[in-house]
Amino acid sequence: MSANTYLQVSELDFDDIRSNLKTYMRSQSQFKDYDFEGSALSSLLDVLAYNTHYNAYYLNMVANEMFLDTAQQRDSVVSRAKELGYTPVSSIGASAEIEVEFVGVDSSIPQITIPKNSKFTTTVDDVTYTYVTPQSNKINRNPAGQYKGNIIIREGEPLTFSWVVGSTPQKYIVPNIGVDTTSIVVNVQESVTDTTTTEYKEATNINQVFKTSPIYFLEEASDEKYEIIFGSGSLGKPVKAGNVIRVDYLVNNGDLTNGSSSFSVDSIDVGTNYTTAKINSVIKVANGGRPQETVDSIKFSAPRNYQTQNRAVIAEDYQRIISSENPDLQSVIAFGGELAQPAVNGKVFIAVKPFGENFATSNRKKDIEFSIKDRTPLAVDPVVIDAKYTYIIPSVTTYYDTTRSSLTKSAVEQNIRGAISKYATDNLERFGNRFRFSRFIRSLDDTSSGSVLNNDASVMVQGRISPNLNSPSLLEVSYNNTIRKGSVSSSSFTYSGFTSYLGDDTLGNITIFRYGDNNEKINIIANAGTVDYETGSIKVENFAPSAFSGIEMKVQATTETMDVIPQREQILLMDSNEASITIIGEQT
Repeated sequence: MSANTYLQVSELDFDDIRSNLKTYMRSQSQFKDYDFEGSALSSLLDVLAYNTHYNAYYLNMVANEMFLDTAQQRDSVVSRAKELGYTPVSSIGASAEIEVEFVGVDSSIPQITIPKNSKFTTTVDDVTYTYVTPQSNKINRNPAGQYKGNIIIREGEPLTFSWVVGSTPQKYIVPNIGVDTTSIVVNVQESVTDTTTTEYKEATNINQVFKTSPIYFLEEASDEKYEIIFGSGSLGKPVKAGNVIRVDYLVNNGDLTNGSSSFSVDSIDVGTNYTTAKINSVIKVANGGRPQETVDSIKFSAPRNYQTQNRAVIAEDYQRIISSENPDLQSVIAFGGELAQPAVNGKVFIAVKPFGENFATSNRKKDIEFSIKDRTPLAVDPVVIDAKYTYIIPSVTTYYDTTRSSLTKSAVEQNIRGAISKYATDNLERFGNRFRFSRFIRSLDDTSSGSVLNNDASVMVQGRISPNLNSPSLLEVSYNNTIRKGSVSSSSFTYSGFTSYLGDDTLGNITIFRYGDNNEKINIIANAGTVDYETGSIKVENFAPSAFSGIEMKVQATTETMDVIPQREQILLMDSNEASITIIGEQT
């Protein structure tokens, strides 16, 4: 036993293990060839050292997989997250809105119904993807005798799987990868012969689950598949031997079809004769598709989800619950009514931004309010609101070395615009994301394969609005950042028969002016509104233009600092198409 004192068991490297074994062999007298590299005993030491090193590495990896912070395998991370009551978000297929029309329908039919899972197709990079109707849609015959209307379609292949409940415990694992869990519908039939069916709903609030509640729990199992778990009888209604469990769901391709704008009809059975079913237009291109939640995201979200304990008390609770339960939302922020402008007591405001869209529909916002209401304090009323967008418009002068690159000025300009778009996607477009001028310049300097020498830039903040025409209303733009006096300007609009613009007089007044024959400014209304330079708030009362240029009217100003910090429901965007870019070639 005393010889064991020569062993150093803390070493895990192969060479150190082998050296420690040699040290141990020196402490005994039975073997003499251990230090001779060509001997058989030396080869045995190699085998022992390798085996020890292999086992040490294996046990170290096994130990790592036992903890959420150090686990690397997805199954291990999911298992640890499951202990915290967290279910990773599944992939979700993109959605689009189209106008579909049926031709050749008998005029005596007042309404036709497009059933759930009617199929449409789109093609991306020569690959055909299936879109379906996630629910049935009714289309009425309009006064012109046409059968047409707008419907929502979602990417995914509709599949069905079923089990017959046995007398022994079993697992109900959906056998496909890429399941959109938001599309899962579970029905339990009494038996093979008794077709009485009960729909089971996913349990999202355990406080509302009783022993007779027809609910199921959803967990991610191994290999990125999902398991359906039914109640035990004390928490949720159990299934019994002989029941037939049927699960309908969509298998999707995540974000691969985002941006699709061309669709065709595959198969629609409306239960009545028609000559042709056609797509007249695409109202909203495909968006909102997203891949399955990553391992890093699970590690971040699971502990924070556990902290909320399915209750909404502080602002972060609302953000965490709504984000985890609504995978179609790209960004969520919540704040108390006392922080709103103006302040409102007894309310919590929740601003949401869906993937691929700037605003959620009214029905979607109502659904979110309803889903969170029963987890809020009794005296607090949750209100879901739209995001407010502020655009950052850069003016860039790029100097590049013509001896390092064969790119034309036009090509360099395209690279700079691409860098602007990438910076916006990576760093903005979410609640709370700030515009950092130094990081923005650094991203421009790294373009065009190192041929860019340096960039000079300035930025303006811009608000976009659609004022009422010929009807007096309040025009209001708020940048939530300090702006410079005399920097307010706007796109053109027609006012009192003149092509007009907004400006400020550096004294806190907004003017409506036009340009004279000699390009001098002529005030139409000298005190049309007010500007608070400290908060960047612009208000024009009774604003009634007869027309304005473009889709939206634009009002911009220059901030006092180059960094821009959003507040509350404000999101910063950057429009690379409006960026002013000057390219100057130099030889070094």
